[in-house]
Amino acid sequence: MLFKLYFGQLLLPLKFGRAIKFSSLATSSSWVHDNQLFQRHPRLRVLEENCSAFHHFKQALCYVIVSGLHRNPFVMSRILYLSLFELEGDIKRKSEFGVQIFNQIERPNIFSWNTMIRFFANCADFQNSVIALDYYTKMVRQEVVPDNYTFPFLIQACGAISDLELVKQIHSHVFKLELGSNLFVQNSLVGAYLVCGSSDDTWLLFDEMLEKDVVSWTTLISRLVEQCNYREALQVFREMIAGNSQTQPNVATMVSVVSSSGNLGSLDHTKCFHALLEKAGWIELDVAIANSLINAYAKSGSMKCSAKVFNELHDSKRDVYSWTAVISGYAMHGGVNALNLFSRMKLVYGVIPDAITFIAILSACAHSGQVEEGLRIFECMNTKYKIEPNLKHYGCIVDLLGRAGMLNEAYSVVQKMPWEPNLAILGSLLNACRLHNNVELGETILKKIMLVSERSGAPVLVSNMYANENQWSKVSRIRLKMRGVMQEKPPGKSWIQVKDAVHEFVVGVKSHPQSLELDMVLQGLESLTKM
Repeated sequence: MLFKLYFGQLLLPLKFGRAIKFSSLATSSSWVHDNQLFQRHPRLRVLEENCSAFHHFKQALCYVIVSGLHRNPFVMSRILYLSLFELEGDIKRKSEFGVQIFNQIERPNIFSWNTMIRFFANCADFQNSVIALDYYTKMVRQEVVPDNYTFPFLIQACGAISDLELVKQIHSHVFKLELGSNLFVQNSLVGAYLVCGSSDDTWLLFDEMLEKDVVSWTTLISRLVEQCNYREALQVFREMIAGNSQTQPNVATMVSVVSSSGNLGSLDHTKCFHALLEKAGWIELDVAIANSLINAYAKSGSMKCSAKVFNELHDSKRDVYSWTAVISGYAMHGGVNALNLFSRMKLVYGVIPDAITFIAILSACAHSGQVEEGLRIFECMNTKYKIEPNLKHYGCIVDLLGRAGMLNEAYSVVQKMPWEPNLAILGSLLNACRLHNNVELGETILKKIMLVSERSGAPVLVSNMYANENQWSKVSRIRLKMRGVMQEKPPGKSWIQVKDAVHEFVVGVKSHPQSLELDMVLQGLESLTKM
C-alpha cells in the first residue's frame, strides 16, 4: 500500500510525444583523444585515465568547478558516472558523494538520471530500490523522457521490492513510450514478473515476444530456478534447444540448467547434462560449468561423481568457487574430507577462501561434530583473512554448538550477535533444544520466533517437546492456538527418481497418475504394521 501511494504519480499520463535518443559513452582512450572538449582541457583526461583514486578525482573535480565546466551537462554526467561506478570506496560513501554531485547539476540529462537509477537499482536491496524509483518519479515530473536504457534498471528495482502492481505500472509506461518491443526491456519484465510471483503475466509476455535471444531464454530459466520451479526450467530448456528455436545456449544458460537438475536431485539428469557438456566442450570452455556440475552431483547424492569432476579439473583452472563447491558437497554428506580439502586449498594450492567458503566449512564442522575446529576457523576468519562474519556464519556457529548439546553457549552467541537473529538461526537452536530435550530454553526461543513470524512451524517442535515430557495440556493449548495459522502454510514437496523419471509429490494433491495405487500400498503397509 505504501508504494501505491508513494508512486501513485506513475499512473499519470505522460505528456511526451517522443523519446530522446541515448547512446552509451565509451571509456576507451580513443574517444578521449579525439574529443574536442578534452583537447581544449587536457586536465580532464585524468577522469578517464586515473579516475579510481579519490584524491585524483577531487583534483579533476576542483578543476571542473574553477574552469566553469560544471555547467557543461556532458562533463557533469561523466563525473557523476565515474563517482558512482569507478571511484574507490564503499556503497554508502559513493552514494552520498554521487547524490551531492547530481544535486549540483542544473538540468540533468537522461544519462545522469539513468546513472542514478542504475546505481541504486544495482544495490538490489529494498531501501535503495525505493530510492531508484523515487529518481524515476522526479525525472517524469521534470518532463525528462525515459528511454530504453532507463527501464531495465527501473524494472530491476521493482523486482527487488517484489511489488507486482508497481511492475505493471512501469509496464504501462513502457507501452506509452512505444518501447514494448525492445528486447532488453522485455527480458527485464519477464524476470520481474517471475520474481513477483506472477507466472501468468510471465508466460503471456514471453509467448508474445516476437524475438527471443539467448538472454530471453536464460532469464526465464534462471528465474524459474530461483523460484524453485526446476521442472519448468528444464522444460523451457528443452523448448530452447528444439528445432523451432535457432538460439544457442551460453554459459549462464547451462549453469542454470545444471543447477536445476541438481536441485531436483536427479542423478540421471545430471549425468545426461554432464555427457552433453563434455561432448560440446563446455567444461573446458568455462570453469563455471564444472563448478555447477560439482554442486549438482553433490545435491543428486553422488559425492563420488562430484569429486571426480573436481579432480579432473586442472590445478590452474580451479578457482575459489571450485573448492567451495566440493567442500559444500562434503558438508552435505556429513562433513567427511571437508577439513582436509580446506587445508589443501590454503596450504598446497594457495587459494584464498572467501566468505562463502567459510559458510561451507563451518557447516561441515557442524555436521561432523568438530566443535573446536569450527570455533577456531570462525575465529581466524577476521584475524587471518580479514573477513567480517555475517549472519550466515553466526548461524553456522549456533548450529555447530546446538548439535553438540552446548545450548547455553549457542544461546549466548545469539544474544551477542551484532544483528537480530533470523528465523533460520532461531529455528536451528530450537531444533537443538528438541534434540537435547531442553524445554525451558525451547520456550524462550519460541517467544523470540513468534515475535519474528507467527506462521513458522516452531510451535510444533515445542509441542513435541511437551509431549516427550507428558505435558499434554500444553500440547493441546499450542495445537489449538496454531491450528488456523498452520493451515496457511504452503504445502510440502518432495521428489523421487524412479528409473529415468523424476516424480513430484505435494501434500494434499492427488494429481499424480499413480496416486490411487500409492494410497493402496500405504494402506497395506499400515495394516501390516498393526498386525
